[in-house]
Amino acid sequence: MDGNRRFAREHNFERARGHSLGADKLFDVCQWCYDLGINEMSVYAFSLENLKRSQDEVDTLMNIARVKLNEIEKALEKIHEQQMCIRIIGNLDLLPDDIRKSSYRLMKETDHYNNFILNVCLYYTSRNEITNTIKDLAQGCKKDLIHIDDIDDDLIMQSLIVSTSQTGHLPDIFLRTSGELRLSDFMLLQCRFSMWIFADVYWPAFNIWQLYWMILQYEIKSKTLMTVQNRCKNILKQTQTEDEQKNERIKTFLHWLEQKRIERLKE
Repeated sequence: MDGNRRFAREHNFERARGHSLGADKLFDVCQWCYDLGINEMSVYAFSLENLKRSQDEVDTLMNIARVKLNEIEKALEKIHEQQMCIRIIGNLDLLPDDIRKSSYRLMKETDHYNNFILNVCLYYTSRNEITNTIKDLAQGCKKDLIHIDDIDDDLIMQSLIVSTSQTGHLPDIFLRTSGELRLSDFMLLQCRFSMWIFADVYWPAFNIWQLYWMILQYEIKSKTLMTVQNRCKNILKQTQTEDEQKNERIKTFLHWLEQKRIERLKE
């Protein structure tokens, strides 16, 4: 969701209004994706690198998050109707207490849904995600939930904060708005089979026709992308053996890990 500040500057808005319009656009895009049958969407809402910005701007962003979370809680009836799962993920120890508690309530209220999953990454970088995942796997071994030999490429991918464990597949498309041609430390392990689209439009100005165009581009190239992904999956399967006890350990570990991450928001 890049380009909020530049959008505000070009339209002579206050910077805070640019961020607020960007948050409103997220609601729009979620509804468009839901209506199109897309079942998962992940957004990079706040990077750990954003902490290097002025304290005033960080406070503004947190105030917007606070307001938008309250709006979402007021719209719970619609969320239940559409069976949307909302996951607030990242280094959540850094969240203000009230936002962390709101996030916890929202996640507990919707964690059993899978019709549409929205992952909102706050205080996140991919490097931090990988570091924390390694620590979680080590803790799982220490608690004897999994064995060291259980850890492989597949388990690592399922254990990531923005993981494949809920929907069973990797992201199809990554979109970066504002015309910037770089990845910015977002889901670096998850993007290996994805198509990247760098749109020369600021996030608040992104519209449904650009979403249609993005999906069309994916449909044109999806056969090649899926062929590569399936080939890699087949190679991985050939190196794995079916082990019911291992599968049960992994299932138990992943459930423990998901609950642990949600419960941390209560602290």
